[in-house]
Amino acid sequence: MNKSIFIITAVIFFLSCNKGFDRLLDKNNYEDTTGIVAKTPKVLFLVMDGARGEAVRKAQAPNLQMMSDHAIYSWNSISDTLYQNATAWADLLTGVHKEKHGVVSGDFSNNHLSAYPVFFKHIKARMPSFRIAAFSAADSLGNTLITDADVNQTFSNNDAAVADAVVKELKVDSVGLIFAQFGEVGAAGKAYGYDANIAEYRAAILQADTYIGNVLTAIKQRPDYAKEDWLVVVTSGNGGPFVLDPGDDDGTILSNTKSNTFTFFYSPRYAPDFIDRPYTGNRYSGKSVRLYGNNAATAVYATIDSGKTDYNLGNNSEATIELKIKKNKTSYGDYSYTYPSVIGNNMSLDWWNNTGWAISLESNGWGLHFGQTGAGFNMATAGSISDGKWHDIAAVFVNRDNKRFLRLFTDGLFNTEADITSYGSFDTDAPLTLGFMPGNVTDNNRWLNAYITEVKFWKAALPDTVISRYVCVPDLPSSHPYKDYLVGYWPCKDGFGGLFSDQSEWDHDFQIHGAYQWDDFSDLMCPASAGNLSQLVPQPVDVARQILNWLQISADTRWDLDGRVWVTSYVTITK
Repeated sequence: MNKSIFIITAVIFFLSCNKGFDRLLDKNNYEDTTGIVAKTPKVLFLVMDGARGEAVRKAQAPNLQMMSDHAIYSWNSISDTLYQNATAWADLLTGVHKEKHGVVSGDFSNNHLSAYPVFFKHIKARMPSFRIAAFSAADSLGNTLITDADVNQTFSNNDAAVADAVVKELKVDSVGLIFAQFGEVGAAGKAYGYDANIAEYRAAILQADTYIGNVLTAIKQRPDYAKEDWLVVVTSGNGGPFVLDPGDDDGTILSNTKSNTFTFFYSPRYAPDFIDRPYTGNRYSGKSVRLYGNNAATAVYATIDSGKTDYNLGNNSEATIELKIKKNKTSYGDYSYTYPSVIGNNMSLDWWNNTGWAISLESNGWGLHFGQTGAGFNMATAGSISDGKWHDIAAVFVNRDNKRFLRLFTDGLFNTEADITSYGSFDTDAPLTLGFMPGNVTDNNRWLNAYITEVKFWKAALPDTVISRYVCVPDLPSSHPYKDYLVGYWPCKDGFGGLFSDQSEWDHDFQIHGAYQWDDFSDLMCPASAGNLSQLVPQPVDVARQILNWLQISADTRWDLDGRVWVTSYVTITK
């Protein structure tokens, strides 16, 4: 081989072998853990009754603030909605909700604790010699609920004595799990109010935080602390009544101050993991006109007379009608309506004898009437919108496989599809009407009482994905892929005057009739469901699962626990 060729080949080989070096780990101080000795897991579990999460946050308790550097924590965890101390204690100590443990009153009557016991029993079943100590300020807790503890003492509402007992127990070499319940924060809240600006309530929170600091110090002073792996749980079983600023009330359980708790899962090895208040919907604000009334003389409604034929649907036109609506309660105090019209061109509640289409309310939900004179009562119904909140509803007329279909959506979710091929043309000479339709009105549930905004009429069948993608936006964005197909867009939030102005190129304004007025509104749109929210923040039932997991006890499916385990990263595995 030529010598120069050999040298070039060698250089290329060297460079190619080094090409992957840029993918090596950064030069950090990684630790050799091959010689690490496993530490003994131990648990301190502290409960502060009546400590409203946001109030504790505002009080800036120094020991909790220190713990937040190495904790999974939240100021917006959620308790049971019964607000009973007994129910909260049972949730915390059994790991299941009241529907299972049955503790729904302070006397613990008719409970199911034999089937869903305090989780200490599960620990003892796996580790009989594991030492468990329980100290309760509330005598009823220790005397009625606590079982399977090696030590079980009550202190007649004396939190200081509870704290002293915990510190004393921490001097026992074989300590495994310590449970302690404090009651003076809740007592101060009940007497003075659950507000951190109230001196007595704030002082009680800070005193409880001092107890936390004392027991953390006692843990670190244990002779074998370096060989131990401590999880410290600090939480409250319920909050307390407090009047929120209206702008902070999102209408969900997160704004229920009685259910507002805080939760800390602390370990010196944990990286900080703050569980913030979850998304609960977009804030939707503006001015709108309430549409209501049961006769043409007094009703507030709106019509388009000039250009009305542009909103006929014929017998094969594709179209999408979408709007936002907030139902108000009927005179009976509920949201159940009997077919009042929302928008359409079928000019009577007598659906059997009129041609056209109309979106209307039906009981707790909504639907769309369609057909021709004499064709009978034809309606496709969709989802419920009966909660006093803003909802987005959409009706899509689409042609597919030589047939015509009507598809309905509520808040972006598909509800139903109807084959309407045989119903022919829906054309009429009636005005497009928003709100009141004439007819035989004999019941207050037959006329509309609602706010309607963001009305859109497309001469196109919008795909499901497009409807769901834009359902929670407060206004039509300029980037909407079907904006060029609009033949009408009425935000209905003009805030003044007697028109709902059309912002599409077609320029067909709605004329408002009746004694209308523009009302301010600021509400949530597309709120998250309560079930979803409860999965996004800690709950009392999570504590048992968290502790069992820390103790390396896998949950038996027969225990039927409701809680979940919260995880985070570790700052180091040698600390």
